[in-house]
Amino acid sequence: MALTYEEYTAPQGTLVKPYYWLHFTESCAKCPYHIKTGDEARVSYMEFYETFGFPYAQPQRGSHLVFYELKLSSGTLVQKGQVSNCALYQLHPEAMFFDMEGYLDALMYTYEDIAYISLYSNYTPCNERAHGCIGKMHDFLLNYPSTRLDVYFSALYHIGDRHYESGWNTEALRTLAALWPRVTINPISNGTWLAILHRFVNGVPWTALYNPVLPERASADLANAHQIATITGVNPSYIDVAPHFEQQRQRFRPESAKLYKFAQASLPAINGMAFASPYQPYANLFNLPALPWGSMYPPQPQKTRPKMVVRHLNMPGTDEWKTPYSPSPRDEQITEMVKINEVPLTEKPSNSKGQEKTKARAKNTRRN
Repeated sequence: MALTYEEYTAPQGTLVKPYYWLHFTESCAKCPYHIKTGDEARVSYMEFYETFGFPYAQPQRGSHLVFYELKLSSGTLVQKGQVSNCALYQLHPEAMFFDMEGYLDALMYTYEDIAYISLYSNYTPCNERAHGCIGKMHDFLLNYPSTRLDVYFSALYHIGDRHYESGWNTEALRTLAALWPRVTINPISNGTWLAILHRFVNGVPWTALYNPVLPERASADLANAHQIATITGVNPSYIDVAPHFEQQRQRFRPESAKLYKFAQASLPAINGMAFASPYQPYANLFNLPALPWGSMYPPQPQKTRPKMVVRHLNMPGTDEWKTPYSPSPRDEQITEMVKINEVPLTEKPSNSKGQEKTKARAKNTRRN
């Protein structure tokens, strides 16, 4: 199998090049390490504010950022990390993460008991022609039928009449949600915001931990819940509304009260998983009762195949990042070694008078 990624150890985790041909460039600040694991995946509070639109309503810039958690069937955390988009080659995080024979595919082979994948993304995955994120996610789930996927998002990506590819995105979201209960698509809400802040963000101010969700953010979360249910036809399984928003919605935004009542009416309970208006503490957020997907989809053997995974123990030096120089034919100089043997010519001294005397003597001898 051709190796498509490279992984290097870092002080607090690992850095992964999802494709070996990525390199450092000024056009993309995240290149080439678009996957970071462990505490290397943490971002600053300012970056989190700009990408996820927290604690306000919408993301402030167009970059894509996905946090992920991989857990065993027992609930033990195997790995946490982040995946960022590539601005140079226009690659989305989901397209790189769920790529065939990529980094996640190799992890699934190494840890055969991975059963839960949780994604916390600032945008919903798309299925546009240049990316095909949901298509790769769908193929991944088909290859690993015993794996469950929970997607949490902050905003809907390219949904609406303004985007000419919105039809592809909505249809792909509907196809992905049809895999329920193996797949859930949920807006990030109050308790989930707290979990992300604790696990993936550095420098969180204490005010954000004690009073994290502003009324604008809570109103946007409720709107996302209603909109994703309208698109997919499947109600979100997890939605958590902060109590202070319920108390202050009349004071800050009167229209939020109408939205909240409409969301409660339009999102009924799903097999005991109701639209949760009471606040659920952060410690109990991930101890919710499991959906009854085990009986509908019994565990099946994963499709595994031999893989070659190369892990570097140390970060390469700067000299190793340089492409080795190979001279081109026009740069090569051909030098021929020619050995010349010089033989000196010995010249006899010319004596014209002596020669004439010798000839005269020879003539006299013949006459006699």
